[in-house]
Amino acid sequence: MPIVDFIIPDYFTRIVTWKVSETNEELLRILKLDKIRQGKYDLLTPKRKREYLGLRACLMALGLDNKVKYTKEGKPFVEGTYNISVSHSHGVVCVGASTFNIGVDIELERDQKINTIKYKFIRKDEFEYIPDGEEKDYYHILWGLKEALYKIHHGNLWSFLNHYRVEPFHLKSDKPIVCWIIDEKASVKYYAYYKKINNYYMTYVLNYE
Repeated sequence: MPIVDFIIPDYFTRIVTWKVSETNEELLRILKLDKIRQGKYDLLTPKRKREYLGLRACLMALGLDNKVKYTKEGKPFVEGTYNISVSHSHGVVCVGASTFNIGVDIELERDQKINTIKYKFIRKDEFEYIPDGEEKDYYHILWGLKEALYKIHHGNLWSFLNHYRVEPFHLKSDKPIVCWIIDEKASVKYYAYYKKINNYYMTYVLNYE
């Protein structure tokens, strides 16, 4: 099974990254979907089928596949145990499960695209701490962190410039990256991390409160 990364950053959190390189038939043999899930799978588009099978494979690797339920908004969770966050990017699926609120993001390294959209998600104060020569990594990490913050807040705050802020950090540091979600009423502090997995950037955000 092509698990490309499995980390346990703390006692309460597990994150698995899976490259969906198997055929659909191979994954279906591994997963053994029940009638309800098979029916859902049959209705999906080819792209969504791949993502669905990758998600189920990650949940199986986490030992949670048969325990997952969904909110009305479609957000997966394990009742009374784990919060779950899911991300897809170009054939790779990443799933994080934690007793804390968690948001994960996985992004393929795409220098041209990230450079084109950088002014849409990087604040002026964030540009100021990016070292010369390290722009590519910082751009991808900042994008991933804000995507993860967006997910942890269920997409209720949408402006990556106004609602999400990332404090200065260093690429080689093991310290958590401090992030904030800001709205009209309050600012909430989060702790974030990143990892380069082949040519993908995986980021995750946790709320320890």
